[in-house]
Amino acid sequence: MHMRGWVWTLPVVLAVLLTAGGGQAAPRAAETAVAGPAVVLPEVDCATLAGQDLSGVPEAPAVIGSAAPATSPGGWPVCEVKGTVAPQIQFDVQLPTETWRQRYLQTGCGAFCGVVDFYADATDGCVPLDRGDFVIATTNQGHAGVSGFDATFGADPQLRVDFGYRSDHVVALVAKRLITLYYGQGPRWSYFDGCSQGGHQGLTEAQRYPHDFDGIVAGAPASLFTSLIVWSTGWHATANTDAQGRPILTAAKLPALHAAVLRECDARDGLADGQIDDPRACRFDPGTLRCPAGDSPDCLTGAQVEAVRKLYDGPRDEQGRRMYPGGEPVGSEANWARWVTPTATGAPAVAEGNTTNALKYLVFPGARPSTTLHDLRYDAATFREVSRQAGIYDASNPDLTAFRAAGGKLLLWHGWADQAISPYGTIAYHHAVTERMGGAAATQRFARLFLLPGVAHCGGGQGPDAFDALTPTLAWVEDGVAPDRLVVTKREGDEVVRTRPVHPYPLVARYDGSGSTDDAANFTPASPPTRYDDAIAWLGSFRSGYEQTCGWHDGRWSCTPR
Repeated sequence: MHMRGWVWTLPVVLAVLLTAGGGQAAPRAAETAVAGPAVVLPEVDCATLAGQDLSGVPEAPAVIGSAAPATSPGGWPVCEVKGTVAPQIQFDVQLPTETWRQRYLQTGCGAFCGVVDFYADATDGCVPLDRGDFVIATTNQGHAGVSGFDATFGADPQLRVDFGYRSDHVVALVAKRLITLYYGQGPRWSYFDGCSQGGHQGLTEAQRYPHDFDGIVAGAPASLFTSLIVWSTGWHATANTDAQGRPILTAAKLPALHAAVLRECDARDGLADGQIDDPRACRFDPGTLRCPAGDSPDCLTGAQVEAVRKLYDGPRDEQGRRMYPGGEPVGSEANWARWVTPTATGAPAVAEGNTTNALKYLVFPGARPSTTLHDLRYDAATFREVSRQAGIYDASNPDLTAFRAAGGKLLLWHGWADQAISPYGTIAYHHAVTERMGGAAATQRFARLFLLPGVAHCGGGQGPDAFDALTPTLAWVEDGVAPDRLVVTKREGDEVVRTRPVHPYPLVARYDGSGSTDDAANFTPASPPTRYDDAIAWLGSFRSGYEQTCGWHDGRWSCTPR
């Protein structure tokens, strides 16, 4: 679910800011962000934090389970504090004892969360992170799960709320309180970084709690959560299941399908390089692969042709209206195994299980544990019923006025070949923000979107997918210099095989005609040859005022408009 970045359970990768193998030098503002502010040392012993009473923290009554010295995988010593915010939001906070530079970073999670797991997405070669600049915290989003898509917590309305919008806010409050107790001062700057559900968490913070974080990196956000987990993910399973419950399209057909797409679409951006700059530029018809007779790995049966067409198109209701802003992007086919089709070894696709869990426990007012995917009707009435829970889960409010006024900076990113969350939903949200916040120029001053060609869900895929979005966000927040490009890297093993720049949407990278096409230094920003209508019509909308705040009042559970 995550792209390569900084993770406690993996070796720390030390690299320069931009590229290995030919990239241009880092901007001066990024160098300033790397240098960083002064180190601040603790004023109390780590053990004293274990005895702190945080039960009176407003909105976030907490208990400390443990506070003990530890060593980070990067080698710097930390004071590790673990605890719980009522009722069961588990958190882990790592406070450097020798290297803290007044920065706080909170990281997101993936799928339905349910575990405490440090993972900083899109931080490949981030020097400030690798050297221990940050106090870092994370949370299980309010519940314990036996798997990534275990939604049984949704049988409890409070745990729905903690997952939907509350947990990150209250953990930020508690972590900042711990920082103040430990160092004698709060963080000078606060950041959030996450992808997938983590991207959804970041957007929720910007929309609901605009003062929690100064800079937010939100990748492939699951921000249209209710529509995504029911209609988009459900469609992955429905479109690829025959009347006997068997998968129509299998992993064995994906190489031939993807190869045909590249033959038709790859060179339309000016380079035949194995990646597609913008899938909207090519209307590939899978019917061109129809088997003339019988079946073979190099062609598609009639049923498979129709399944692929449905997957590209996305879910529609009984009147043909979109139920999600888009379907699978052309060029993502090589990434469909496990998400849409079974794997090559026969492991089932996760789409049906994901949606079924949500239908049982999350997207109706009460739990419906006997529900199956066969009970789901693709019609407007059911869409409206599911949408009633959007006030708890969705992060689709385009009004970021308060976040902008607080000085917040938002770096959105998404892979163009994302097989799990369609990039078209993020494009549609970015368009709504641009319209609401005064146009492109005004929006670019505090929010920018980067689309990565050939990159799958939170990383992987065929295009360069390793990059550092955190250091440019530091420079934006702390030095006032907005990111004009990200340089992304493709590695095979330890070898860098390609670097490319990615510019703020809608700009694209264009080869300047000289030097290697695998070197980011030989590309310049350019306007796209075609501007597409980003206002995608669907049954949902991007608006303010849909959010709800829920809780127990005089022994009764109630939700009110926020």
